[in-house]
Amino acid sequence: MSKAPSSQAEELYIGLMSGTSVDAVDAALIAICDQSLQLKHFTTTPIPDKLKQLLLECNSEQKLSLQSFSQLHSQMGQLFAAAVAQLLRETGLEARDITAIGSHGQTIYHAPDLMMSLQIGHPAIIAKHSGITTVGDFRVDDMALGGQGAPFAPVFHQRLFSEPEQTVIAVNIGGIANISLLPADHATEAVTGWDTGPGNGLIDEACQKLFACSYDRNGDLARQGAVQTAVLDSLVQDSYFQQPAPKSSGRDYFNWPWLVEKLGNDFAQRIDAHDLLATLTELTAVSIAQQVRPALGEQTGNSVWICGGGAFNRYLLERIQAHLPACTVCSSSDAGHDPNAIEGMLFAWLAHERLHNRPVKLSAVTGAERDAVLGGIWHP
Repeated sequence: MSKAPSSQAEELYIGLMSGTSVDAVDAALIAICDQSLQLKHFTTTPIPDKLKQLLLECNSEQKLSLQSFSQLHSQMGQLFAAAVAQLLRETGLEARDITAIGSHGQTIYHAPDLMMSLQIGHPAIIAKHSGITTVGDFRVDDMALGGQGAPFAPVFHQRLFSEPEQTVIAVNIGGIANISLLPADHATEAVTGWDTGPGNGLIDEACQKLFACSYDRNGDLARQGAVQTAVLDSLVQDSYFQQPAPKSSGRDYFNWPWLVEKLGNDFAQRIDAHDLLATLTELTAVSIAQQVRPALGEQTGNSVWICGGGAFNRYLLERIQAHLPACTVCSSSDAGHDPNAIEGMLFAWLAHERLHNRPVKLSAVTGAERDAVLGGIWHP
């Protein structure tokens, strides 16, 4: 059994995150001392184009040979370890200075109905290559208790954004978007949250296929188009948007084949490329707003903090604000939190909770039977 480190001394943890946007491995260094938590450093390591393409194919095709699976598992593990090495070089720290790494891994399949979620980038490779104890494979512990295994962000968003006098909403927009409802009285009211649907994922795919660029910087391409109402209406009819929480999704669901299924094989030829981007951006904004409004009811003036890569899409934030006129929609950077670093910080914190054998209060979010200690531990 692993011995929990002392809670009195400051401990350094590294969190590794490769999200559903499949663009880079983020590494966040945090310091934890008792109840305080501080981001010390953040760095990002791009995913090589060839590897990125293979990962995206996993999400869309959902068929993989054991050899390919094993190769990707190993490659991602080595890339995560390289991200740790880069962070140590940039900070001048050594492996012995770090209490543990928390690694989310790269999701290639998420199936709550099967009580299984597959993340690759094996923690053993990270631990052995970095020389640092590594905690990983977090989601299955929740799913084994009947939970969705996602989202995990709400319990961490509570630490960053909750306010004493009003409900606050935090929205993480990666490839998939999820919301966190942070009640003012979180001592008696549970923090909840769920995946709302597509975030940047469909927008990014459209950019890559139609504009030969990886993403829509600032939303400038979408801003040039016009929302096609009939197309948007056909997309929002998907049953996922009507499902009650708890619920979770992934790029294995909301992807280019999903668009083909909804719009037909020739949709990219029938719809102007800029109009398509505007419509997909509107889909993300509408599906988020549709989930936020009922949660707030008649409340007004609530803060809606946007995290993740979507926080840098100015046009998307404008569209979310347009659909939530009674709220104030802002990037998490306005609250002093780097939008890109928050998920890495989350998994660093989850490693801390695992080494201290603390159950993570997720059951109200995921629908699990009870809160559970999350993650397995791999030693160097």
